[in-house]
Amino acid sequence: MNAPAQELEFPGADRPLPDAALRAKREELIARHALAEFAQDVDGVLATFARGARYIMMPFDEVLLDGDDAVRGYFDELHRAFPDMDHELIKFHHAPDAVFLEGRIAGTQAADWRGIPNRGKRMSLDVLTIFHFDGEVLVDETTYYDEATLAKQLA
Repeated sequence: MNAPAQELEFPGADRPLPDAALRAKREELIARHALAEFAQDVDGVLATFARGARYIMMPFDEVLLDGDDAVRGYFDELHRAFPDMDHELIKFHHAPDAVFLEGRIAGTQAADWRGIPNRGKRMSLDVLTIFHFDGEVLVDETTYYDEATLAKQLA
């Protein structure tokens, strides 16, 4: 598509960004959520979802992990496979109904994970996490990373 920029439509671009008070509330909630993830405190993570946990994992075949039990199962499997998981926050961006977090995760595989046999190798991946909000209520977390890079690093 070679249309000039003035002819393109950008859906949602006209929506206002959240004000400072709402940004602060969202940042506080995401800080609690992230610190709980870093500490492998699954109950703490689940507590940040007022309407029940909902993860959308784009690299997974099943994509949607809907409900506390599904999300708890994901974390139990992840923590067994990568007990030394490190997290690095790189950038944080606000949008009208979301917060984008660019980061990096790293860990040494200690158990089979999602069809990848354990070889004791270390992985390091760039990730993009989108926290969707309804006002100040966290609705879901959508995570993107390159599954091919993960498989290559752990092969």
